[in-house]
Amino acid sequence: MQPEELARSIGTLESTAAEGAMLADSVARDRTKATFVRAHARELGETADHEAEKLNDAEAEAEGGVAPTKARAIELADRISAALGRIQIAPDSETEGRTAEETLSRLTEQAAQLAEGL
Repeated sequence: MQPEELARSIGTLESTAAEGAMLADSVARDRTKATFVRAHARELGETADHEAEKLNDAEAEAEGGVAPTKARAIELADRISAALGRIQIAPDSETEGRTAEETLSRLTEQAAQLAEGL
């Protein structure tokens, strides 16, 4: 795996987390329908899961390569998916929406920082 490929995957994770944060904010403010939240959170979660699978399957050199960053990106994808799962399960909970929004906003920032390090 080349740094450019990893950066693209991390960029996908960053945008997925950012979009998830907006969705979670809508849940926290009680401004969206539960069916929409469930469907969209599921789609975003699947995107994060797919990126984790791609990253896991990609070969990366352990020494001096992108392997440590790849491992952190996989963990980030898992955390994004978990946060999205919270609002998918409880799309009417303003409390869960707030918690997920805060978590996904932090994960968006972490993804940006991870990409900057490449």
